[in-house]
Amino acid sequence: MISVRELSFSYGSRRVLNGISLEAKPGELVCVLGQNGAGKTTLFKCILGLLRGYTGEVLIDGENIMEMDAGQRARRVAYIPQANRPAFAYSVIDMVLMGTGARLTGMSGPAEAEYKAAEQALNKLGIGDLAERDYTRISGGEQQMVLIARALAQGAKTLIMDEPTTGLDYGNQMRVQKQMRQLAAEGYTVLQSSHHPEQTYMFADRILCIKDGKVFREGTPQNVMDEMLIRELYGLEVRICEGTDGKARFFEPV
Repeated sequence: MISVRELSFSYGSRRVLNGISLEAKPGELVCVLGQNGAGKTTLFKCILGLLRGYTGEVLIDGENIMEMDAGQRARRVAYIPQANRPAFAYSVIDMVLMGTGARLTGMSGPAEAEYKAAEQALNKLGIGDLAERDYTRISGGEQQMVLIARALAQGAKTLIMDEPTTGLDYGNQMRVQKQMRQLAAEGYTVLQSSHHPEQTYMFADRILCIKDGKVFREGTPQNVMDEMLIRELYGLEVRICEGTDGKARFFEPV
């Protein structure tokens, strides 16, 4: 469980976050919306313990993140970045094994238990057949799934994703979002940011909207997502079009 209480953070004299509070519980997928520069990534870095000097509190399972060492944080919360191409041509299994580093001590390398955790993570996502492939030579959607597998191998039950579908085609966006929805259903706590309000409406349990460093609106997608939100958050006039299934919601510019 993530609890953020009255979090404020500044880069020098520039205030980026101003009294942000949020909760994400086991079994929930919570999505953070906001314009570029709204502070979404800064918020995540504070939650991960990568940025210090903030006021307020960040608690993971009731414990202050700043009172944990790096290993303790790694066992509690995992970060899933956007798909990227590393400098070296690691195999997929090696990329996933990197998530088991918190289990290792001293100069020891991964042993049978770590390889088993990596293989189980890949198989859980249905990509076990990629294990020996070159990570740089698989598709962007497959790369994103590998990064999710790396987080699962880490063993943390709280997952943080910063705009995970950026650069992916529509099909791979849906596959990634469905996978995160499934992980939440299995009891993981999932906190992610997005630039796709329609996807947020389809997959999130709750939405947190940030504007000018503050929480602008919060609630379920059905209660939060409307024309006024898009106008105030993105400066865009839209008309909402409901999907035939009663779940999808689309925004048509006017």
